[in-house]
Amino acid sequence: MEIVSNRLILRDYTSSDSSFYEELEQNPLSYKYENTAPDAKQIKDDFLSILSQATSDPRQYYDLAICTKLDMKPIGNVSIKLNWEEISEWEIGWVLLPDYWKMGYATEAVKSLIGYAFSSLNAHRVVAYANAENVQSENVMIRAGMLKDGVLRETRFCNQQWCNEIVYSSLEQEWANI
Repeated sequence: MEIVSNRLILRDYTSSDSSFYEELEQNPLSYKYENTAPDAKQIKDDFLSILSQATSDPRQYYDLAICTKLDMKPIGNVSIKLNWEEISEWEIGWVLLPDYWKMGYATEAVKSLIGYAFSSLNAHRVVAYANAENVQSENVMIRAGMLKDGVLRETRFCNQQWCNEIVYSSLEQEWANI
């Protein structure tokens, strides 16, 4: 699977992406707003799971490498999973290598995958969650056209303390107007 935007190609992972995936997942900034980072075994298991998900039918989870169109270099990951089948709600998430932050790549990838969800996955609603202190993620949600649903109080345990979580979403009819 491949989704093409102005500067990016979002594509399924291949076995040759394992070292990039390890680099991304081992970066401490990737887990700044989480309680723990995965260990090497967990990263390997997650990568194998991603590879197997790509051949699932029907597919309910998409984990895609974010690659620059210019050189096809992977710079991050964007994912979407079926969260609640009865209402066709899909949950989106993303992470980029820090060298590619503040360049608009995350916003472009998120917008592209949200568009795919509404056009090809029969999504009614796409939702994103983040630690309330993660201002960069919240800014991506806003720039991607998502609206704030609210704050879930102390629903995350991160950095050895309870943290609030923000929730943003896009609805099918709203997306059609963007």
